Amino acid sequence: MDLLKRIIFFLIFIIPVLFLTLGPDFRVEPKTPKWTIGVLAASSAKAEKIAGFRRGLRDLGFVEGQNISYTFLNAQGQREKLLPLARQLVAKKPDVLVATGGVEADALKKATVAEEIPIVFIGSASSVERGLVKSFLQPGTHITGVDNFHAELAGKRLELLKKLLPSVHRVAVLYDPEVPPGYQSLKIVRETAGKLGMEIGTIEISSREELKAKLNPQTLQGFDAVLPLSSFLFEAISHDLLALSLKNHLPVMAVYGQEADTGFLAAYGVSMDNQGYQGARLVAKVLYGQQPEQIPVETPDNLELLVNLRTAKQLGLRLNETALSFAKVIID
Repeated sequence: MDLLKRIIFFLIFIIPVLFLTLGPDFRVEPKTPKWTIGVLAASSAKAEKIAGFRRGLRDLGFVEGQNISYTFLNAQGQREKLLPLARQLVAKKPDVLVATGGVEADALKKATVAEEIPIVFIGSASSVERGLVKSFLQPGTHITGVDNFHAELAGKRLELLKKLLPSVHRVAVLYDPEVPPGYQSLKIVRETAGKLGMEIGTIEISSREELKAKLNPQTLQGFDAVLPLSSFLFEAISHDLLALSLKNHLPVMAVYGQEADTGFLAAYGVSMDNQGYQGARLVAKVLYGQQPEQIPVETPDNLELLVNLRTAKQLGLRLNETALSFAKVIID
């Protein structure tokens, strides 16, 4: 009975005193986010991928300010900033690190040698070949993610370009020597060109300055089209490449649909938005306790060919109607 009296006394007298002391504006403070996510981007060109990723997590029940919080760091297109920024993210000890591409994943892997914080890449080319994971089915490390197949699809882009424009024979292939998948892509493009009876000329570009210096009427003379290989650099300077393409009246077969939207003739692959959205599922698995080495690397959910008819008209091109019937066309 003594215990019961004490409980009643507490309910009747102590709680009202506490309420009066705290005042009428007293509110229960919301809980701090349960999980923290560190996101590394090489440039602002990854904004669409990040947007897809955040939307994917929201759809899975992860709400910013309620149960997750983000730290975003952007290298603004400067390679030398990637590793220092990766180390900054690691120092914050988030629950999971997210790489928005292959170069970001490379940097985060180097920065987590001692820490082994889980890493999920939301779109990387050649994840096995570049040493991020041992295999798709058994990553074998603290890293997993979505491999966007950009290297493997390079040959398919050349093939689709030929189908859209049968008259194309000689193609300028742009590659970044500092991006490992570029060499694998080159090999695949050369093999595909041989099968199609086409010729390619390679142009090595590792900076915006080199792009402007090497792509001019003299160096591009004799080429019928341009095929840039996957590179964060080309993503960051796509507007410069587009301007040079239109100035020299050369169609470009690009990587991302958003590039066709902005004015390139065509693009084939998986969109940045889809890569981010798909990657959110893998991050959710990690947050719920699954180890990355237990989560198989995924391949793109959907590939898409986009063709910009406005650009085709601007360049005076007549596209193959049969090939065009398989594409998503952009008119306005």
